Amino acid sequence: MYKIGTDIVKISRIEKSIKNDTFLQQVFTEREIEYCKKAESFAGLFACKEAYFKAIGTGIKFPLTDVEILHDDKGKPYINGIENSDVSVSHDGEYAIATVIIW
Repeated sequence: MYKIGTDIVKISRIEKSIKNDTFLQQVFTEREIEYCKKAESFAGLFACKEAYFKAIGTGIKFPLTDVEILHDDKGKPYINGIENSDVSVSHDGEYAIATVIIW
């Protein structure tokens, strides 16, 4: 059975939030923070995490750092530790969107 979750995030909202160290530490892992250079990258990872929780049907669970989004050698995102899944992230203008499929 396939499970799908999609989320869209306004980049400016995340841009404001990442200025707060508490937000960063509660939402992103050290490796995620190291990877992200721009607000749109943080927004994409945030959308991935929300899409994952939608796919598994639980709603957002805290801490969000329990879900880690990493990237392979080609830059494709994946959920660390979740083998039967696929992640897609896109950015355009003011928004980042992510879709997660789990099987």
